[in-house]
Amino acid sequence: MSAAARAPVIRVLPPEVTSRIAAGEVVERPVSVVRELLDNAIDAGATRIALAFDDGGITRIEVVDDGHGIPPGDVELAFERHATSKIATAEDLRRVHTLGFRGEALPSIAAAADIEILTRAAGEPVGVFLALVEGRPVRRTSRPAPQGTTITVRDLFARIPARRQFLGTPAAEARTITTLAIHYALAYPGIAFHVVSGGRRILSTSGDDDMRHAFAAIYGADAARAMLDVVHGEGDVEVTGLAGPPTLHRGNRGAISIFVNGRWVQSRPLLFAVTEAYQSQLPGGRFPLAALHLRLPESDVDVNVHPAKAEVRFRDERLVARAVRHAVRAALEAALPAAWAPPPPSDAFQETPPPAAPPASVPPASPHALAAAPVPTQGVLALTRPLRPHPSPVAAPPAPHRDVLPLLRVVGQLNATYIVAEGPGGMYLVDQHAAHERVVYDRLLARVEAGDLPGVQPLLEPLLIELDPALVAVAEAQAPDLARLGLVLEPFGPGSLLLRQVPPGFRADDPVGAVRGVLEAIERDDRVPAGFGRTLATIACHSSVRAGMALSREEMARLLEDLAASATPRTCPHGRPTLIHLGTEAIERQFGRR
Repeated sequence: MSAAARAPVIRVLPPEVTSRIAAGEVVERPVSVVRELLDNAIDAGATRIALAFDDGGITRIEVVDDGHGIPPGDVELAFERHATSKIATAEDLRRVHTLGFRGEALPSIAAAADIEILTRAAGEPVGVFLALVEGRPVRRTSRPAPQGTTITVRDLFARIPARRQFLGTPAAEARTITTLAIHYALAYPGIAFHVVSGGRRILSTSGDDDMRHAFAAIYGADAARAMLDVVHGEGDVEVTGLAGPPTLHRGNRGAISIFVNGRWVQSRPLLFAVTEAYQSQLPGGRFPLAALHLRLPESDVDVNVHPAKAEVRFRDERLVARAVRHAVRAALEAALPAAWAPPPPSDAFQETPPPAAPPASVPPASPHALAAAPVPTQGVLALTRPLRPHPSPVAAPPAPHRDVLPLLRVVGQLNATYIVAEGPGGMYLVDQHAAHERVVYDRLLARVEAGDLPGVQPLLEPLLIELDPALVAVAEAQAPDLARLGLVLEPFGPGSLLLRQVPPGFRADDPVGAVRGVLEAIERDDRVPAGFGRTLATIACHSSVRAGMALSREEMARLLEDLAASATPRTCPHGRPTLIHLGTEAIERQFGRR
């Protein structure tokens, strides 16, 4: 038989290979390491946890806790696979009451990075220091140490280049770690968390066991004061925590934290249940703030589902989701005037529909405002409507690759959102926001490329903006690109920024809310690839006319002229269409003329 026809040889992989394969299942990114180390610290009974990392956790992660420590005889054993003090039998998996339980975390981390551990157990006179390289102990000594454990992880995935090349940028990895730390701080308000990234403190909580205080450390004192208390029991499910009023909202679900028996979980049904409780009380595309603790029998929830322990399985998921929805709904109803009668809750899991458009005489609510009251801007920003009539330029012949729009004549405006226009072959509906976003994007890009950005608005007095640590990290990472576009933000203590300058046409009615919206979009809007292009598209979005804004006929005509001058007039920078065509033949068929 030829060598080519031989069956492949089955072999048992050596330990150094299997350990790296297993490490890849548990440790996917730096945030995976942080999660496992925080779980261990909490399980050890810590009351103070300090987390520090550099370069998004790629070069260094360090977690210090004041828990009960590891006995000297068990330090090496802790790095053996499936060695754990948290379960002993298969039956224990049915009633897991700790965050960690598999005995995979430390050996998996040791297989993916170099580790140093310093630990002193209660009652021991000195601590034990152990260094591991490639998963094997290389040095052990006795050292003075406070009670607790310090673990330092260095050069993650340095020996697994295939995994390292798929990591995000250090800034992206840092944001992911910061988000995790935020959720853990809300899950355990009785633990003082201190988080430092690249030598800069980004989060600090008091550990006084007051959830509202922990919430204030993350989202600001004003938001914390506005939150509503949630206390609800339904069957064996107990729901407690905080839920925001309808006036407090964000552009994504990132500010909804759900904890099941102390474990932060990412459950779509539960997230939908929280949103469903608000029904039509939130503006379209906006989501509430909430931090909810669920307590239910350990036998009713399976935590041994996901390698990263980020998902759980419920014995009765519909019951749990219904309890969450009813809990938030009850908190909202309790905060309303007695004369207000809310619509009955629905059992269907669906997104909240956008509210009806306000009458023309009532200005539309800002979809980017986080606080209940708008930020006063009188004497700070002197901006008018961003569309200003100006002489029509002489049309240059279009380049061969340009998409040329037909000549359009303004007929009117529909719902203060769409421009109705007549053109060759029928009627056109133009989305005024998407169209102006394309115009502003092209102008900003041309000005940046030319090194000129006229019309920026330095503020007479800088505005203080309080943000959660994740958005502060976004602002710091994108500061150079934002400044190139005229949005200047400066650090001003933990969780705060100063707004000093805005681009031309930037939201004058609520600049603080607009900055929050910009940072949220940069963080999570994946319709445009991350980088300068996403930042530019986001600034253009927040510097454009909004849906619900009445325009004069002259302003609509000018917008259509400016749109026609674009090289790509049919889509906005995020890929949405700017206009749709209703052909004459299709209209005639609707009227029975064909």
